Amino acid sequence: MNRSRGFSLVELLVVLAVIAVAAAIVTPNLLSWRSNAKLRGAVDNLMGDLEMAKIRAIKENNNVAVLFNPTGYRVFVDKDGSWVRDADERLLRVRTLPAGVKFDLGHANWGFTGNRTRFNSRGRAASAGTAVIVNQKGQQRDVVVSTLGRIRFEKIE
Repeated sequence: MNRSRGFSLVELLVVLAVIAVAAAIVTPNLLSWRSNAKLRGAVDNLMGDLEMAKIRAIKENNNVAVLFNPTGYRVFVDKDGSWVRDADERLLRVRTLPAGVKFDLGHANWGFTGNRTRFNSRGRAASAGTAVIVNQKGQQRDVVVSTLGRIRFEKIE
């Protein structure tokens, strides 16, 4: 009797074929999940940073501005209300959106005039509006700021 140890070539090829089929099934779902996670993370970061801007405006009894661009935003204390960060105005946050996620500044729902908003010392927004965030798959989330300073998000399908 011959005892063979190990796997035959046929057994190895069958296992590799099963792994390849499983990978082909799982990969699209994994990529979709990653894209969704980036979008959710960007929305969570924006909402947190807007809340931080509102709280800092109240705490420091001053204006705090948020300036948007397609790939991110800046948050700073705007003492003179000029919308421009001067040397004596503290930069609070610079955020770049994850790869594949952007602000859609030209979207019909985009509501911040001049792509900016500011919170005053009472926590109110100088300009209410909606920030539209989209990912590569075209999924959209809207972050809405009211004039009273309420910040919420909407899932758009």
